[in-house]
Amino acid sequence: MRFVHLFFSLISLFMAFALFFYFIFPFGEIRFGAERNPEFSVGNISTEMQFYKNMRFSNPEISYKIENNCSLEKKNKMKRAFDYMTNLTILNFYPVNGNEEITVSCEEKTKPSGNGFFVAGEGGPTKIIAGDNFYVIFKGEILLLRDSKCENPNIEIHELLHVLGFNHSQNKNNIMYPVSDCSQTIGNEIPEKLNELYSFPSYPDLKIGNVSADILGRYLNINLSVENIGLKDSQSERIIIYADGEKIKETKLDGIKIGEQLGVQITNIFVMKIKIENLKIIVETDSNELSLENNQITLTRLPD
Repeated sequence: MRFVHLFFSLISLFMAFALFFYFIFPFGEIRFGAERNPEFSVGNISTEMQFYKNMRFSNPEISYKIENNCSLEKKNKMKRAFDYMTNLTILNFYPVNGNEEITVSCEEKTKPSGNGFFVAGEGGPTKIIAGDNFYVIFKGEILLLRDSKCENPNIEIHELLHVLGFNHSQNKNNIMYPVSDCSQTIGNEIPEKLNELYSFPSYPDLKIGNVSADILGRYLNINLSVENIGLKDSQSERIIIYADGEKIKETKLDGIKIGEQLGVQITNIFVMKIKIENLKIIVETDSNELSLENNQITLTRLPD
C-alpha cells in the first residue's frame, strides 16, 4: 500500500515538473513578419535644379567666414551676396570667426583636394550626408579667383547657390548659367525652391527598419535597426514593445546622428502568452520629429 502511494506521488511530482517545464520552456518556434507602414516622404522638391534631390543645410541659419586672403572689394561683394539671399529667402547667413559652415577664400592654393571636393565650378558643398528625404549639407566652400566688373555680386551669388546645392541652368538669362553676364538675374524659381526646402523644421526623423522577431519557448528575441533620416541628431529615446496590445518591454535607445543607423538586439524577453498574434514596436520620443509614422512597426505571426 505504501509502495502504491509512493508510486502515485512520484507520478504526480513528475507531471507537475513536466507541466512547469512546459510552461517555462514550451517546445516550438513562432516567427513574425513585418507589416509595411506608411512612410513620410517630401518627394523631389528641387527636381533637376540641384546636384542631388532636396539638398539643404540642417538649419536655415547658416554661418560663414570670409578668409583674410580676400581683397576688401571681394569681401564686400561676398557680404552683399549673403545679404541679398538673406533678404530674398527665409535663410539667414551670419559671420563667425571659426567653425563655419561656408568658407570663402580667394587663393588658388586653398582649393580643396583629397578629403574635400567641389561638386561643380568654384563653389559647392564639400560634405554631404544622404538621407531618404534630404541630402544634408554640412560644409561648403567658395573660391573667388576672378574679378567681376558687374555692379551686382552676380559671381558671388552664383557660387553661393552652388554651395546651396544648385546646378547650372541652361537659361542664358539666369544667374546660374555657366557663363557670367552682368544682366543675368536669379528669377523666382530658385528662391521659391529654397523657401520650400527650408520650410521643413530642423527636426530628427527616426525610422524603424530591418525587423525580425521570433519566440523560442517562452522567450522573445527581436532584431531591428533605427535610422535617423531627419535634419538633426536625435536625443536618447525609448523602444517599447507590445504583445497583443500589452506592454512587455521598454529599453533605452541611444541618440543617433543624422544619416546614421543603429542596430538593436533585444533578447530573452519572457512572455506569459504563447500564442501571440501581433507585436508592435514603437520608438517613443519626447522630442519633435519630422514624422512619427515611421517610429512604429507592427509584426504579425506567420503561419506555422
